[in-house]
Amino acid sequence: MTTQYNDEHIPDFSGDDFANDKEIQKTRAAIKAYEKMVNDSLNVIRRELNCEDSSHINLKGFHMFKSLTATLTHSMKSVIGDKIVRVSLADYFSSLPVPKNSNSGTDQYIFGHISLKKSYPRTYIHQETIKEKIEDIFLKRDLDFPDSKKFSRKFQVLTEDGKRLQDLLQFKKLDDFADFPEMEIELFNNKVLFRTSRKPVSIEEATIFCDLTKIILSVFD
Repeated sequence: MTTQYNDEHIPDFSGDDFANDKEIQKTRAAIKAYEKMVNDSLNVIRRELNCEDSSHINLKGFHMFKSLTATLTHSMKSVIGDKIVRVSLADYFSSLPVPKNSNSGTDQYIFGHISLKKSYPRTYIHQETIKEKIEDIFLKRDLDFPDSKKFSRKFQVLTEDGKRLQDLLQFKKLDDFADFPEMEIELFNNKVLFRTSRKPVSIEEATIFCDLTKIILSVFD
């Protein structure tokens, strides 16, 4: 026997089964708010650096990225002057120990990558803490720049060729970096990878990122 069906007998699958579930709706709203924040942050960078969406590039040649086991989720590109500027969002797990607890999770972080004209020795610049200051008393690894006292006080500079790096950065306004105390910069040949801090993406971080990018463009040739 054959049963005939018409539209009146087809169940309605268009409704939201979780429309009255407050927890589900709260989670959905949080996801939507986060996605809007990320998009608004990227729009700040698009506007300030005249960026357009682009394909991903491989950043694993840099130690500071390779160690994160990160995945790129979004990439943009801009040409500023004679330099190619790339901006990437990277997703990775991070953990910050706090007293009696731990703060950990997966989030997205902003990285910048610039192709330079000159070649630099592999160099890592980061915030100098008390720990690094004490270590340097014994190890003498930190490279100082006498004409950039603010910069030298705030950052530790580790490089494979101190003399060459000093020659390349002579007369540069390195003290301008003092306004970005949590930044990290890695130089490798004619490329530089950088970020403003280890904080996740936000509109504030995007704004700071654009300011730092402009300083890096003016300092490194």
